[in-house]
Amino acid sequence: MEPTVNPILNQDPHQLSWAELKEYIAAVSLQMQETDKQVQETSRQMQETRCMFQETDKRIEASRIETDKRIEASRLETDRRMQETSREVREMRRTFRESLQRMEKTDKKLKNLNDQFVSQTGHILEGLTQRSALRALQKAGFRVEQSFKEMTGSNSELGLNMEIDLLYVDTTEAIAVEVKTNCTKAKINHFLKQMRNFKLLYPHFADLEVYAAIAALNITKEAEAYAREKGLIVIHVSDDVFTIDPIDRAKLKRF
Repeated sequence: MEPTVNPILNQDPHQLSWAELKEYIAAVSLQMQETDKQVQETSRQMQETRCMFQETDKRIEASRIETDKRIEASRLETDRRMQETSREVREMRRTFRESLQRMEKTDKKLKNLNDQFVSQTGHILEGLTQRSALRALQKAGFRVEQSFKEMTGSNSELGLNMEIDLLYVDTTEAIAVEVKTNCTKAKINHFLKQMRNFKLLYPHFADLEVYAAIAALNITKEAEAYAREKGLIVIHVSDDVFTIDPIDRAKLKRF
């Protein structure tokens, strides 16, 4: 609200009478007091505004600090969670590696046990076969009198080697026997491939008539027919009974 201005203040003081001059001075004084009040009020309002700004600044600063604290707390929590997750991932990887190592060790042990079992089974089967197959072969008309077990032959110059599970011989004939727990066409082919080199690797039997036989605990009809087709003697192993399929010597393969 603007102050009320005394009309006398609009007059030239040099033209006023003494009485009017005193009134003029009084009016000026009053006007100055009014102006001073306005200045004080303005100053008070400015101070209040300054206080309001300061309070606003404090609130803004407090809000900023609180926001920074929350951001920092959130960052720290995020870092903590990331570290925890990283630790858990490392632990999972360690556990997985240990489990994999245990599985590999177990697998290796099982393979070793299986190899030992197969080897022991093979040795046992060869031992059972040695005498019984000899009698079965003699009954089938072969004149063999001697038997040998696990005969190894090799020729370093040719880079060849093989092992015969059982070998039955006399002065004119020899029968090489491959003993199998389970006989398949693939095993028959492998045996036939080895037998091609028999006289190279066992030259002291070069003058004999050499035949080959498969002695199997389990053999499929398909594998049995295939063995006969290839000219092999088929010996069936069942408990302690060993039987040989009917033999036509003319159809037997000689090595």
